[in-house]
Amino acid sequence: MISKGLTKNIHNKKYFKTASFVKYLLKKVNFLVLFFVSIFISSEPMTEHSISHESINRTYLKYIPENIDFENEVDLFIGLHGYTGTATGFEKQTTGGFNNAANKYKFLAIYPQGLYFNSIENDPSSFVSSWNDLAGSKTKTPNGEICAMNADIYPKYPNCREGGRCAWASCSDDLGFIKKIIDRANDDHKIRDIYLLGMSNGGMMAQALACKYPNIFKGVVNVVGMQQKDLSCIPKEPVNFIIYGSIKDTVVPPINIRAADGYFYEPMEDTFNAWSKQFECKSFKQLDFNLNDDFEKKIASNCKKNVQIISLLNKDAGHFWPGIDRNVGFCFSPPQSNIDYSKCNFSIVNEWGNDFLINLLFELKD
Repeated sequence: MISKGLTKNIHNKKYFKTASFVKYLLKKVNFLVLFFVSIFISSEPMTEHSISHESINRTYLKYIPENIDFENEVDLFIGLHGYTGTATGFEKQTTGGFNNAANKYKFLAIYPQGLYFNSIENDPSSFVSSWNDLAGSKTKTPNGEICAMNADIYPKYPNCREGGRCAWASCSDDLGFIKKIIDRANDDHKIRDIYLLGMSNGGMMAQALACKYPNIFKGVVNVVGMQQKDLSCIPKEPVNFIIYGSIKDTVVPPINIRAADGYFYEPMEDTFNAWSKQFECKSFKQLDFNLNDDFEKKIASNCKKNVQIISLLNKDAGHFWPGIDRNVGFCFSPPQSNIDYSKCNFSIVNEWGNDFLINLLFELKD
């Protein structure tokens, strides 16, 4: 979960002491060029849309890239924010401008908003949002609770009637909500392939959607979102799946250790092995490579319906999206002006991470 167990608001403040403002600008010209290019490209208007689900007005953002040809079929990418995150925060900061990638590859982008509330009335700093992946809303497994006795305890959603001690996620039908968004997109556009990506709690939700609706998605990416230990799901039907973890991640560790806040998650290797076994994969390959960070990549192929299961272990990073070096995305920007939260007052340029994941997904095409 993007901020579960971490400080929510991260601001980079720069102070000037002796250098003049002009001198500072000249010194930082490369950064400023990238910054304003990012603002220009990724601040193209996103539109907010709503769907009534469970008698609640749920919202999502849609981005239509420049010069897209809707006369022909287009790909749809859906991005899911993490715990305490927002749809605009996911696009603008978590991924470092995912709309830039939509412009580059000419796909339709949709960013749903998780159900949210303030755990302390009229206190924006207590903003909580999450996805119900059918694991984080529970507290017990056949083998015990999902958190230690001295674990951090998180605010309980008002819609959770029986949320146990360890439960931290919403109890809403988020699977049905996302399905409604997809159905509407198919009604409004000629959709070719649908790809799903999520960060942290959003990654857990992406995995849950892959389990519930495996035949809908061409490919699914779970970024640093291992599901709760002993509650990790496996689809009944094959689907292309990429699970991404970072070895220095203490928020949602990819290995079999207790998280910093006292919760337990399914090791990434166990998920990779379980999915590979379920889809009867017969070929396995492992390789190490460097793409700004060092990676270990495992590929299971020759599976049912020719799908692939890919495990990506980043050996250098923490609880971040690839290509981003900080834990961000806890902010709002237009058109989510209805959210009482910190304003997205800076943008991040992702120079390689989005391209990396998108190209991996496109390689899964038949």
